[in-house]
Amino acid sequence: VSDKDLDGLQLPGDDARRRTLRLANPMSEQEPLLRTTLLPGLLKALALNVGRGFGDVALYETGVVFRPGPGGQQRVPRLAVDRGPAPEELERLREALPDQPYRVAVVLSGDREPSGWWGPGRPAVWADAVEAARTVAREVGVELTVKADRHAPWHPGRCAALYAGDTLVGHAGELHPRVTKAYGIPARSCAMELELRRLGEPETVRAP
Repeated sequence: VSDKDLDGLQLPGDDARRRTLRLANPMSEQEPLLRTTLLPGLLKALALNVGRGFGDVALYETGVVFRPGPGGQQRVPRLAVDRGPAPEELERLREALPDQPYRVAVVLSGDREPSGWWGPGRPAVWADAVEAARTVAREVGVELTVKADRHAPWHPGRCAALYAGDTLVGHAGELHPRVTKAYGIPARSCAMELELRRLGEPETVRAP
């Protein structure tokens, strides 16, 4: 991702998602940063679909993000190649590795239910993003608790914090108007993002 992607999410300057690692040899000089959230890629995919005439879109992605700690090293040490690494060198390498939580994210735009002879359609709303998170959690036997919150990139009045017990596992809701404008996606688009490991180990895994 790039700094522009994080700016588009309207992240505050002190937001932990702005603490990124820069690749020494990125595939694209325009996107040299390891992602700290799944949302930029999904929002750009949504914009691409809308630009090609597909206005009713529901997309998801699962994958890791890279979250360096506040005391983590920003540069990986270079080790000698004429011998094996010493224990203290291995420890320095481990300290340089960021945390890599596994996440799932969803973006929704346009009609959630299509219109037709049976009647008018229904647009996707923030509650559908919350329900997407609940659907994921139920697959591992967890019921989420929903509380109002203010957390970028969501609209402050339509943002839900998602809890498994007392553990914050993610957010869902309607995206802030400045975010939809920055990414060139329809107004009132919605999204959710969950950290899967915080849900615990699945009791039974089944694919509907």
